[in-house]
Amino acid sequence: MTILSMLLLVLFLLWLQRFIYRRYWNSGLTMQISFSQRNAHEGDTLTLSEKVTNRKLLPLPWLMARFQLSRNLVFTEHEHSVVTDAYYQTDVFSVNMYQRITRSQDFICAKRGYYRIKSMDLVSSNIFISDKLVMHVPCEAELTVYPKLVDMQALDVFFRKLYGNMEVHRFTNQDPFAYRSIREYAAGDDFRSINFKATAKTGTLMANVNSATASQELVILLNLEEYSEWSVDAVYEESIRIAAAVAENAITAGLSVALYSNGRDAVTNSPLAELAGSGDMHLGSLLEKLARIDLAQPCSNIHDIMLPCTAAEPYYLLISSNHGKDIATTYNSMIERGLAAQWIIPALADDKLSVDENSTITRWEVKPHEHTTSFYTKTAG
Repeated sequence: MTILSMLLLVLFLLWLQRFIYRRYWNSGLTMQISFSQRNAHEGDTLTLSEKVTNRKLLPLPWLMARFQLSRNLVFTEHEHSVVTDAYYQTDVFSVNMYQRITRSQDFICAKRGYYRIKSMDLVSSNIFISDKLVMHVPCEAELTVYPKLVDMQALDVFFRKLYGNMEVHRFTNQDPFAYRSIREYAAGDDFRSINFKATAKTGTLMANVNSATASQELVILLNLEEYSEWSVDAVYEESIRIAAAVAENAITAGLSVALYSNGRDAVTNSPLAELAGSGDMHLGSLLEKLARIDLAQPCSNIHDIMLPCTAAEPYYLLISSNHGKDIATTYNSMIERGLAAQWIIPALADDKLSVDENSTITRWEVKPHEHTTSFYTKTAG
């Protein structure tokens, strides 16, 4: 009778703890994941923090947290592991009653992009590990990795040429709405430049001397269409890096910068479009949009972006590894219409260009060993 009573008591206790854990294991249990920064550059080292809190009398002998991460966030202890496009991070905790545990791991931002941990799974059990208890937890951990800026020394010659061309363009385009002085009318002056008030006062035909266009605006046109049957992602990534470096340098120099691309945003799925602006906030917005370009999505046609470029005032910078006949024709049409433009062609050392370099067309050699060298075929837009 005593043995039977003890057996019944044990079975009751087993049932009781099982019942209690099933009902209360996730009560007062929270888990938070956060990045040490919301923004970073390629190559930066950040920290991922996991904070688990158990606000109840019931301990959790083991608790497993599992969430999905991009392979582009390389944890130092996983540096040599082989992973696919995404992998699951799994961490195990032992949490006592009314205890908070914080665990931090360093990782390297190996590639630009927009990274988000949307949710995680928490898995636990009762004392005798006779049940598998699972809870799906939403979370909002976001990280934007900006493109790494290309070597400024390598860009120095290009910037000298760019700013020189912009200055020439600036002072050869007169602003019809502003003038800096008045002088006597001379043969060949536009009749519309006559200042009739000054003429009436002096009795001599006087003309306005127009100011050079005051606003200096740089419009970056970033083309990410495939340039050959087999495309190398290093070339597209370098194109994005060049756009980021040019934008930062130009804004630092006091220029107004606009940016348009047929690359699509990873969040909105729309082609990139950033109107002209200046200042640190505008630069941050530009870098964020460049970071969120998703090369896996099909590009729209670059001609849809280039053809509307008809204003004479801005200076246009085309960054395009695609140097085919169609885009060359569109670019030459811009030059023939009197628009001030320059074209950078990122290309591998072995790539042969179908256009000749000249004062407005510059080849930019891409060294794939410095970047990701995987190959893929892009889907035509």
